[in-house]
Amino acid sequence: MSPLRSIWLVARRELLERGRSRAFLAGLILTEVFIVGGLLLQAALASQQSGLKIGYIGSPPPVFEQTIDAIAERNGVKVELFAYPDRPTAELGIKAGEVDGVYEPPPDESSPGVLIFKEGPDSRIREAVNQAVLAIRLANSGVDLRPPEVVALEPASAEDPTALIIANVGVIFLFISIFSFGFWVLSGVVEEKQSRVVEVVLSTVRPRDLLMGKVLGIGVLGIGQLLVLVVSGLIGARLLGSFEPPPTTVPALVMLVVWFVLGYALYSTMFGVLGALASRMEEASNVTMPIQFLAMGSYFLALVVVVNDPSGLVARIASLFPPAAPMIVPMRTALGGIEFWEILLSIALTILFIYGLFNVGARVYSGAVLQVAGRMKLRDAWRSSR
Repeated sequence: MSPLRSIWLVARRELLERGRSRAFLAGLILTEVFIVGGLLLQAALASQQSGLKIGYIGSPPPVFEQTIDAIAERNGVKVELFAYPDRPTAELGIKAGEVDGVYEPPPDESSPGVLIFKEGPDSRIREAVNQAVLAIRLANSGVDLRPPEVVALEPASAEDPTALIIANVGVIFLFISIFSFGFWVLSGVVEEKQSRVVEVVLSTVRPRDLLMGKVLGIGVLGIGQLLVLVVSGLIGARLLGSFEPPPTTVPALVMLVVWFVLGYALYSTMFGVLGALASRMEEASNVTMPIQFLAMGSYFLALVVVVNDPSGLVARIASLFPPAAPMIVPMRTALGGIEFWEILLSIALTILFIYGLFNVGARVYSGAVLQVAGRMKLRDAWRSSR
């Protein structure tokens, strides 16, 4: 049997068995419920907050006021409308917190006007003003139906709060996902070793192919769950208007998926190799303690050090250290503090590390996976595989 076919058969077995398990389905459903419930709770809390304060430069026409009032009544939100004589006065009002946003109508029908905010657009105000402006232009038979141009007096940088939230949530979710599915690999290795199923499997499949197949099969489930949760979370947030994504959102999400694949392959391989040294799950926790310390150290480094200085020397060095890169690089990407060449170099180094880990780990795995007398030492497993 060819190596590729062996890997595929093992991966398919893991995919079907784990994917049909109640634990996987229940975990996916519960996580979806938590995400949707969190978004709904956030929307409910936002709706109970104080009403919106919208400014208008000049005298607002009756159609504008009527449309704003109708939208406010429909959404159950109180809206206050303020009139300003000119733009400088309106900008002072925005900076002083008198209003959340100000609409400046155009001097003629050649443009849809300007919607001014302090830092970034509020989706609720933008939606209300867009509809009000549309009503005005339709009443005047205007042909330009574009929404008003959005202008920020103090544009948010790459370190704006939303980018920071996405970076933190992304790294936390990445850490939990890698460990959850890596533990599946660990428990699968120990269970097969205890039941002696591995002895039957190794009669037709090489140890290296068995290890790679397990990592691949469970990894497919992991990436599938990650995509479902991320996509559903983004769609829900956009529909509910929970946040306005910063420019770094798309590259941050791409990095989240890429580094989940690399981080999972790296840590699950280490879990599988060291898990083979144990004969019981109780022993496996002690054997894999170095991996847990390594991952936790990288995780706290990302949240404590890198978040404060994503372009600093420590962040740059950590990005080139494969075990830390899955936590560091997505954080720096979300905060806009990494160069493209650093990402490519970090990915290349991590792939090389994973390749070497598979080859070295396969030898340790083959030397330990058939030993059921008790916990083996790493050196003994290496020697017994000769």
